[in-house]
Amino acid sequence: MYHIFESTLCKEYLSEWGEIAGDFDLIKGYTELGDVFLINSKTNEIGILFPLNNAIEPMGYTDWTEFSDSVLNNLGFQEEVVRKEHLEQVSNHCDKLGQQQIYYAVPLPFVGGSGAPETYEIGDLWVYLSIAYQSLNEI
Repeated sequence: MYHIFESTLCKEYLSEWGEIAGDFDLIKGYTELGDVFLINSKTNEIGILFPLNNAIEPMGYTDWTEFSDSVLNNLGFQEEVVRKEHLEQVSNHCDKLGQQQIYYAVPLPFVGGSGAPETYEIGDLWVYLSIAYQSLNEI
């Protein structure tokens, strides 16, 4: 469901999203559906990049352990935000993920895709982020 990096990555990995991320300049991890956990290095605030919504949501936490315990381990967050049941259906449809890979719908929902589990494929997280950004900016 989640992949957390041992060491944070710089926001250059976000390519075009880096500009939108603003002060959220460190990457801590990601979900298997391509949402990215970010940290503001000045304030330690944690935020989440939701590429399909073209948004970054500050989470109000400055401690990763507290965020993980309160948010990532929260069943409501897993069901409503990460869409745990949907993710299970997608992972049953696709092969196992490799390092820094995610599941993504083809075509992406905001360009006409249904987002049904059987439309998902496996791809590189960073390539997905670039494609999602470019696709959103062509709409």
